[in-house]
Amino acid sequence: MEMQGKRLLLAVGLALAVMLVWNMVFPPAKDETKKTAGSGSQVVATAPATAPVIVVTPEAPRGTEQKLVLEYPGKLIATFSSYGGALVSWQLDSKKYLKDDSTQKRGELLPARPGTGAFYVDFTSTENGVRKQPTMRFPSELDWVGTKVSETEVRYVLDTPVVHAEKIFTIVPDAYAVKMTVTIDVKVPANTLTQQSLAVSAFAYQDIKADMDGGQQIEARIWNSATFRGEEIFHTNWKDLAKAPRWEPDIIWAGYEHPYMLQAYSPRREGVEAVEKYSYAIGADGVMRTDIVFPAQKFEPGTTKIKEEVVAYLGPKSYKSLEAAEASAEFSPGFTATVDFGWFGVIGKPLLWLLLKFYAFVGNWGIAIMLLTFLVKAATMYWTTKSMRSMKAMAALAPQMKVLQEKYKEDRQRLQAETMALYKQHKVNPIAGCLPILMQMPIWIALYRMLSSAGELYQEPFISGWIDDLTTPDPFYILPIILLVTMFVQARMTPVTGDSRQQKFLQYGMPLMFGVMAFFFPSGLTLYIFTNTVLSALHSIWMNKYDKKSLAMVAQMKANAEAAAAAAAKPVGKGGAAGKSGASAKNGKPVAAKPVIDVDATAARDSGDADDDDVPEATAGGSSSSGPPRQRPRRKKRRR
Repeated sequence: MEMQGKRLLLAVGLALAVMLVWNMVFPPAKDETKKTAGSGSQVVATAPATAPVIVVTPEAPRGTEQKLVLEYPGKLIATFSSYGGALVSWQLDSKKYLKDDSTQKRGELLPARPGTGAFYVDFTSTENGVRKQPTMRFPSELDWVGTKVSETEVRYVLDTPVVHAEKIFTIVPDAYAVKMTVTIDVKVPANTLTQQSLAVSAFAYQDIKADMDGGQQIEARIWNSATFRGEEIFHTNWKDLAKAPRWEPDIIWAGYEHPYMLQAYSPRREGVEAVEKYSYAIGADGVMRTDIVFPAQKFEPGTTKIKEEVVAYLGPKSYKSLEAAEASAEFSPGFTATVDFGWFGVIGKPLLWLLLKFYAFVGNWGIAIMLLTFLVKAATMYWTTKSMRSMKAMAALAPQMKVLQEKYKEDRQRLQAETMALYKQHKVNPIAGCLPILMQMPIWIALYRMLSSAGELYQEPFISGWIDDLTTPDPFYILPIILLVTMFVQARMTPVTGDSRQQKFLQYGMPLMFGVMAFFFPSGLTLYIFTNTVLSALHSIWMNKYDKKSLAMVAQMKANAEAAAAAAAKPVGKGGAAGKSGASAKNGKPVAAKPVIDVDATAARDSGDADDDDVPEATAGGSSSSGPPRQRPRRKKRRR
């Protein structure tokens, strides 16, 4: 039984450790390049043009680019351009995003390239998933006339002989959201256009060099094309888009995703008609384009007006901000699905909520993580204490276990039966030692998944100059080394039974394994494990010196073991000397005494909390005396 408990402990620890590493190295995500046409992802083909194309042209030559800038201190800076009436810059206005690099500013979510941005409109045409040449085009160089309506609203108008178009942008700065409503009134005869679909385009930039050099996507300039449909998010990187464009039907939102940032464009869907998405690679420098394609319009007489709406979230993956953006959309855009807590989301969401509360109180994310650790430790204290008492009991039974192992080394079945009887007799559960790992590992995994996607922690420091970003590993490896040493010390304090190989693994192998993994963990997770290890070590010290229950239990077990060993060493004499060990004779066969120890009752007796009826007997004979039971004098038979 002891061997089974040890193996179960090792198996659980290793399995959960492998699960943690697997979630770290291979986070749950879908790669669109593996999808087939039947599963909803197809390579886009373009059919040859079959009709003349009507190009929307301005009445006057193109003028100088006019820009409208809306600033929201501490949140964002939005820049709109008259070229295409589009959003051309969206920069997060925070100190942690202001570091520059060689390509574009950190915090700038849109590409710093001419002709790129978001919310360009155009017509397109599809047939059975094949993209065709449309019969009307909106060149991106068209001049739109912009007007700042209010501090949160911008209006752009385009008036040509062919169409009259209007875009209204409404910004919700606290939610990092922007809503665009576009209305297009076609002036050409209705029979000129057939099956035309309105497309809204957005661009993103991926640093090819950083990606090829093995970058961990910790910079805001690195993005993957993303699509949310059904209940899953599918990703395609730039290299796969460069090989062939991709098409996805029935989308909820489309855009680009980064581990801690998001550009998601969600179309307002009316009725049962599906909205599609096309993704492209533009050129060879890492620019990607996504077209959100609305259902086709037949343009019958009297139905030449188009009105569509797109709500976008452009910001960090802050769960609170994502929820605010969804609320502002007045429909379900599905932005919160990007905060992936993994298999343990039921744990991760409350942990994030508590972390936000602690941060609001102390103003430092590292200290907030430490306070969260204190709370989690307090919540699991009862079960951890029970587990440690069980482990101390097993350590106290180790001498008796060695005797059984030596006695029944040729009979494993009998050894298991005797071991089980010994544990049952002393009310010791060997599996209880697994409780701390069983309870802590899901929390570690949930916290890792939270730290891997929660935008609140992105670029947030613990101690400036040392840990400047809690979502990345410690650059100086100081915290992992301290953690490794602390785990070794804590492991030495933990009672361990079993053979020497198991002891060495639990005392050296497990700390070494977790210590090495900590070199690759986010600093926030390493800080959590370190704080938890220190608290566990302090708990062990308290248990070893001041816990009356465990001290009384171990002392009683040792006394009973010594008494049983002494009784077994004495020869059996007249008068039932076996009674010295608390045995009784039946049919001439001695019955070995079995000391029964109730851990809780014994400790309660020593601490004065137990009733007399709860105090266990030291022997099976029913007497609390250490001497032999009294013998009845025999009566002499009278002779008649």
